[in-house]
Amino acid sequence: MYFMFSFFSYILIIMFFYSWHPLFMSMMITLQTIMIGLTIYIFNGISWFSYLLFMIFLSGMMVVLTYVSSLASNSMMKYFILDFVPIMIFTMLFTFFIYFYFKLNYFYDNSINFSNLPIMISFIGKVYSNDMSLFTILLIYYLLLLLILVVKNSFFTKGPLRSNE
Repeated sequence: MYFMFSFFSYILIIMFFYSWHPLFMSMMITLQTIMIGLTIYIFNGISWFSYLLFMIFLSGMMVVLTYVSSLASNSMMKYFILDFVPIMIFTMLFTFFIYFYFKLNYFYDNSINFSNLPIMISFIGKVYSNDMSLFTILLIYYLLLLLILVVKNSFFTKGPLRSNE
């Protein structure tokens, strides 16, 4: 189940790099947020964490969508053709690399006992446990890519807003 979510997530990230239209970029970010929220809910069992993440990202995307729709109101969305074979090979290799790398568990210590902690602290501790380490790395990777793409989207020389000439 994890591989299906991570595989789809990696394909969305690669498609995001090939997109140039701001509305398509915001749609890809929204789909990625839905995938991460579903993954956290299914594997962690805590619905409030995934709901909170989804609502924060969705509210941010509403602001970005309003901003972007004022910038690209009349521009046509160009269709792009991806060669899916290299994307599938890259995604499968990356997914299997992460799986086998963390399957070895040579640097994790599972000796933490969560039964003596209060319930709220154990829920917070689950995010950083061995079982959730792949999701934490996926979230870190996603936030890093999002940071790079936001910087790419608001290039300093072109400016974030169009000029009123």
